[in-house]
Amino acid sequence: MKIKHYFIIVLTALCLFGIERCLASEREYAIKSGFLFNFARYSHGHWYSDHPKQSYVICGFSPEFVDAAKKTLSEQELFGKKVIVRLVKAKEEELTGCNTLFVSRNDVIEWAHILESKQISNTMLVGEFDPFIESGGHIRFYVISGKVRFEIDPEGLKKAGIEMSSKVLRMGRIYKRVRK
Repeated sequence: MKIKHYFIIVLTALCLFGIERCLASEREYAIKSGFLFNFARYSHGHWYSDHPKQSYVICGFSPEFVDAAKKTLSEQELFGKKVIVRLVKAKEEELTGCNTLFVSRNDVIEWAHILESKQISNTMLVGEFDPFIESGGHIRFYVISGKVRFEIDPEGLKKAGIEMSSKVLRMGRIYKRVRK
């Protein structure tokens, strides 16, 4: 009887811990989607279409990120355009309509395929795993003491036709390329 009672307590604790981790992940993705919105808001260049009928499109491979971003950014507008958050279901799917692409830590394989195919240009590339900027990304999220921070590569952004506001650059850690 004690073993059964102990088992139920352990199982309940594991379930609650799992739910808490899910909520933390959703909260973290909501914060990151807010950052994406502001990165775009405080940047300029010809990396997005000026066509008034088009939307500002944020793409991601992670359903969890896309769900959190849709909730966070519903009813938002950038440059007078509605913000659309789109789930990219396969690495072969067309990415040219994406103004910003978010690559989660679970999307490393998709990221490698994108780099191989060279199918992205004039898109803000934001990720959350360590060698992201070194591999061609523009902005990388990291978490320190439970707070979301970011590292940014102004040179990479400039090559993509994106100029980031100095306000954003001051908030993040600047990635410095090693010159050879």
